[in-house]
Amino acid sequence: MRFLVDPAHVRLEPAGWLFLAIVGVLLPLGALRQHRRLATGIQRPTRGGIYASAIMTHVVFVIMVWVVARQERLDLFQPYRPTTLHVAVGLLALAIGLLPVLKRFALDDPVSRERVRLIAPRTPKEFGVFYLLSITAGFAEEVTYRGLLFTLLAALVRSWTIAALIAAAVFGIVHLFQGWKAAGIAALMGLREQIVVGLTATLLVAMAVHALHDAIAGTIIGLRARREDLTEAETSHAIA
Repeated sequence: MRFLVDPAHVRLEPAGWLFLAIVGVLLPLGALRQHRRLATGIQRPTRGGIYASAIMTHVVFVIMVWVVARQERLDLFQPYRPTTLHVAVGLLALAIGLLPVLKRFALDDPVSRERVRLIAPRTPKEFGVFYLLSITAGFAEEVTYRGLLFTLLAALVRSWTIAALIAAAVFGIVHLFQGWKAAGIAALMGLREQIVVGLTATLLVAMAVHALHDAIAGTIIGLRARREDLTEAETSHAIA
């Protein structure tokens, strides 16, 4: 597995430590707090609010990464030429990732079922915004977690494997909005994408995998949720 930046060449400046504190500590703690609030029913966001908040978060991620990378003098985007092997790696990663995720959305876990139904798009407008969200997630979350966070962690621990596991765990925790089961799956997806980066030595392939993964899963889940909503509405109407 290859590093995006040689850990020996990374000098952690104050900006880097601040980034580690925000992304590696504060955001996971915030996700835990939000999870507890959702579990108690204190917080019940709307789909539109969820989408808008996520896109704004992605914008903040990109700005933060750009600022810290400049301060740390890190180049996360080396010149890259796609190869057939890299395309095959991306397609295989996408296929492997979608199988367990789509199986999960049989939704045997009531918490996961409720949270995912809340996120899943229903209307054409929601699908359009969700696809935009998939693109911003593919770019912003990859450059944040598989890019800068992994690079800074690798500089600290000098191990590809340990840095990848820590970054994946952090990525999973910030997805606690969807429940613990979803957070575990998100961590595995984060590790999958880190492996893609390690094999291809670029963030670009992982970005494409991430965006396509979210868009495909969201489409299938959204269509299924819409059918369930229609069935429930027809059943309620018949009983009434």
